[in-house]
Amino acid sequence: MFWIIFIFSLFSTIDSIRIGKIEDRIMIGIISNNFLFNISKIECICQMMKLNGTIIALNYFQINNTCQLFISNNNSFLIQYNSNSSFIFINQSSISITVSQTNVICNVTCQNNGTCSSNVCICTSQWTGTQCEIPICSTPCANSGICTSPNVCTCYYGWQGSYCQTVKTVLWSFDNTLDDATSQFHGISSNSPTYTTGINGYGSALVLNGNINQCVIVYPYLNMSYISFTWQFWIYPTVTPTGDSMFIGQCSQPTSDQCLLFMTRNDIMLFAFWGDDIVGSKNISANKWAHMTFVYDYSLNKKFIYLNGILEASSNSIGPLQVNSTNMTFGCSTINGGSSYASAFIGYIDQMLFNSRVKNTSEILDDATLVFYYRFLSTSPLFDSGPNYINGSFGGNTTLVTSGIVNQGINFPVNRSYFQITKLVLLGTPNWPFSLSLWFKTNSLKGGGTIAHLSSDTSGTGWCIRFIGLSANGTIQVQIYGGTNTVINGPVMPVGVWTHVVYTFSTTNGIRLFVNGTFANSFMTSYSASNSPVTLTFGNPLLGTSCGSSFPNQQFYGSIDEVRLYSRELTTNEVLQLYINP
Repeated sequence: MFWIIFIFSLFSTIDSIRIGKIEDRIMIGIISNNFLFNISKIECICQMMKLNGTIIALNYFQINNTCQLFISNNNSFLIQYNSNSSFIFINQSSISITVSQTNVICNVTCQNNGTCSSNVCICTSQWTGTQCEIPICSTPCANSGICTSPNVCTCYYGWQGSYCQTVKTVLWSFDNTLDDATSQFHGISSNSPTYTTGINGYGSALVLNGNINQCVIVYPYLNMSYISFTWQFWIYPTVTPTGDSMFIGQCSQPTSDQCLLFMTRNDIMLFAFWGDDIVGSKNISANKWAHMTFVYDYSLNKKFIYLNGILEASSNSIGPLQVNSTNMTFGCSTINGGSSYASAFIGYIDQMLFNSRVKNTSEILDDATLVFYYRFLSTSPLFDSGPNYINGSFGGNTTLVTSGIVNQGINFPVNRSYFQITKLVLLGTPNWPFSLSLWFKTNSLKGGGTIAHLSSDTSGTGWCIRFIGLSANGTIQVQIYGGTNTVINGPVMPVGVWTHVVYTFSTTNGIRLFVNGTFANSFMTSYSASNSPVTLTFGNPLLGTSCGSSFPNQQFYGSIDEVRLYSRELTTNEVLQLYINP
């Protein structure tokens, strides 16, 4: 080993040619006709030369910034090198070179093709960290995204894009907060809006009094320009809408395609990019919940309006939305450059959901009308797989069964075992349509029993009816209250066999009963509901043993699975599809 000052004094490339290099491995290279076999392709940092008949090699060790000099008068010689060194050979004659690696003890394990020198990992350009275990994203992941492999970001809920720069899904549940569900976007109140019971019953809704210009300003900026999107939310006007009533606004200036407006004009839905509008057809009523969906398809340059899951209108747009760095407003629109607000809404808003994609018609219909869906999976038996996340509860000795109609189900093996869902708003609304679909299997008749019990109190009492049940001989029956109790019968149910039943109501068709996909019976009637959120209890009537009439109000001994409640009347074909594809 020579000092580095002496090495530089010997270094020269006069009359020399490049013939190859070696990196990080043992290699034997034979130089002939200016060619070296098995040469590496990594950047060279060292040189060899012939000076006054002597072969001289200068090797630089990048890890510790030192150099090593080899001198030989022979036509062949041995070079020993550190595992992280690289060689370039420049020579003017043919020689034979044998290279061997010096054994270096390394107490650290370098990952992802990193190499170790003097107990330090030298990482490739795509990795960092003491063991080269941390990937590098050349563009840092934004919005709480995580770099999980080189130049790959795994995005936090609600975000997408190569570096998580685009919002995917945002939900404002308004459960006593103006922030979204993951606190990515923050709402600032104007004139102190309040809260009331929401559409889901268990949460709250935003109350806006447009008479005093109550509304919400959302930060930071949500960029919806030049993209597809779907907005969905529930409204409950407390007065009949007149004039312009705003739900969502984002206006940089009152110019075509530079101002987003979701609103009613008088009492009709309107979707506008300012002067680039489409209008619905049905009237929005006061004191009644309505589900609204606004869709813009960037690829088609087309707008769509849905009311309660049904398409109201569609139309081509002049252009895409082009709003820059402007905050959104809920319940009002901005005027005078954002210094004041107008077109304030009077009523409630709940479950405001944004998606940066086009939802299809089936998704929109389910989002508007599928109240709950319980699959009773072993990993989460109480979890609601529908859009509203209304989780249920067990009582008594209710158990899971491994052999439901699909995956698992739940079983009611003893008296006082039940499954319950509370605070169902629309099912407690007079004459609001509904459809209850479920699979059940009877273990034993024991004089009949209550499959589903409906009540205003969680104890099974108050306003209450025997919703679905079995008579003493096993006849399936459904009941409704329309001023008097009405019961219709279906066929006798077999014991120990999974059976599909659907019970529907609408003011058009009254109540209808379907068994295993086939129409069984119907009766024209109204639905005089409690006019307050209700509780649906499966398996037992609890304390409501005197409610309604007909079938015995007692424990149902059996199992249920795939339970769905809709806030609309299912069609005959939809009922059949639920039977064919549970």
